[in-house]
Amino acid sequence: MSLLEAPDPVPHEYRPRLETASFEDFYIQQWPWLVRCLIAQAGDSRWAEDIAQDTMLDAREKWDQLLTYDRPDRWLLKVAIRRLRRMERKGRLGCLFSEDDGSVAADLAALAVSDAWIDRNLDLLAAIRTLPRRQAEVVVVHCIADFTLAETGQILGFSEAAAKTHMQRARRRLQELLETGQEDEENLLSEGQQE
Repeated sequence: MSLLEAPDPVPHEYRPRLETASFEDFYIQQWPWLVRCLIAQAGDSRWAEDIAQDTMLDAREKWDQLLTYDRPDRWLLKVAIRRLRRMERKGRLGCLFSEDDGSVAADLAALAVSDAWIDRNLDLLAAIRTLPRRQAEVVVVHCIADFTLAETGQILGFSEAAAKTHMQRARRRLQELLETGQEDEENLLSEGQQE
């Protein structure tokens, strides 16, 4: 699957202005894609739901203020990504999770059992997790969460030009990884047929 074919976890029909007045509706609309965006870039998926839940609790606390924002979903993703990075930094310092390819594959495979979107995008998600942090963030925010590159830069705290640069590098790397993965699969299949 190419990067351009990756579907949104949940479509954003209400763009550019959130039309929901209740937090409950906001939660229902935002929860699935927020968790999936965190899973796509997390070193350990177990933290994705915890971070999403904490971020939603913060959103609930400042709900009246969020209703005045043009894009409350932008705030939600920005806060969640910052939390994820802080938690991962602490995890690395405390040696709380492994970043080897085997643990990434096992982590995603376990999630794919209960989430069809993850199952359909398993190779892409595994490839995104191998990217440098900034590139992974840009791919997730721009391609999965479906923000423009200008919005992506705002969410991640850098310019649109920097977002474009990270996106170009990420696309090249993902294309290499996904093509290599397809070649490996084809080689395994042909070896199996020869036996």
